[in-house]
Amino acid sequence: MGLAKKTQHLLTAAFYTIIAFSPQTGMASSEDGPVVLVQQVKAESIFPSFQHPAKLEAINTASVRPLISAQITEIHINAGEHVKAGDLLIELDKTDYKIALAEAEANLLQAQANSVKAVADFERAERLVSLETISERDLDFALANKNVAEAQVKIAEARLQRARKNLDDTVVKAPFDGRISAAKYAKGDLFQPGDPTQPGAVAELVSLDPIYATGLVDQANYFQFLARRLNLENAGVSIPPLEIELVLPGGTTYPLTGVFENWDNTAIASTGTIAGRVIFENPKGVLLPGENVTVRGSLIEAVDAMLVPQKAISFDQQGYYVWVVGADNTVSRQNIEIGIRDGGDWTVPVGLEEGQTVVVEGLQKVREGATVTPKPYQE
Repeated sequence: MGLAKKTQHLLTAAFYTIIAFSPQTGMASSEDGPVVLVQQVKAESIFPSFQHPAKLEAINTASVRPLISAQITEIHINAGEHVKAGDLLIELDKTDYKIALAEAEANLLQAQANSVKAVADFERAERLVSLETISERDLDFALANKNVAEAQVKIAEARLQRARKNLDDTVVKAPFDGRISAAKYAKGDLFQPGDPTQPGAVAELVSLDPIYATGLVDQANYFQFLARRLNLENAGVSIPPLEIELVLPGGTTYPLTGVFENWDNTAIASTGTIAGRVIFENPKGVLLPGENVTVRGSLIEAVDAMLVPQKAISFDQQGYYVWVVGADNTVSRQNIEIGIRDGGDWTVPVGLEEGQTVVVEGLQKVREGATVTPKPYQE
């Protein structure tokens, strides 16, 4: 196969490593030699495509819960409602936290006053020690008092910041746009973080726009994809444009196309798979997390590829192979590499040339060097 055709195949095969393979055989009668049905290998322009099951997943999920203990005074949550980032969801009783804030402010004022006195005492001690009126020990004591007073100011400032934050936390707002679940608490309930006897969160929030379609791909296919992508990069070839659609339950095609986002950061050892994600815009919130869908992809531009019927390809310990019929009607085994599937055919990037004749049906009748009676294969 020429370099240009092989490069085109690499462009295509980098995306289509998910399709299963199951060779089949046909039946025929015999005349002078066993009758087999054959077909010539030909190069055609195709638009390869694939389908793969997937599940919709939210990009962002959040458990809506207060960070402090307090009685719930108001819940602004309607089950299934779309909320915007910053919308008010929960209000808690502020009384205790207002008292704590006032106390923290007073403690800071007291610490600052003590610090002013300690600084003045230290400065006075510095003057007196220079006049030899007090000892160096008295100066050290004054310095220690100054340092302690300044540290008390910092502690009081930190406690004031905590009191302010606790008061702010009596109001819970939506962290991002999304759809919220039903509330698990009611007005008047006491919320206590970490209490095992209570529900963990007041509600759950999921983002809807955009949204992931996540499919589990066999790890062997994943590594094959990486290897083919590396071949493309080494050959200086760009990744071909791909159009990805979403087929909803019932067969409806979602109107917006998606873009491949990424592979997951870990594999699933129990199933030998790794998750791949396609991202779809979802401005109207039609797509919901948890829905089972089908991801369907196809190349936007046609590629030239050698096509062989799926039934003509066999597999053993040496790999994939076909039976090739020579000019004298004798058959010989020819090892090949398969690429992607296009309908009932497979592309063959390595091992065959255009115009060669392969056995499609009657494989069980042939052996190396045998003479056959070839007849055209008709689908």
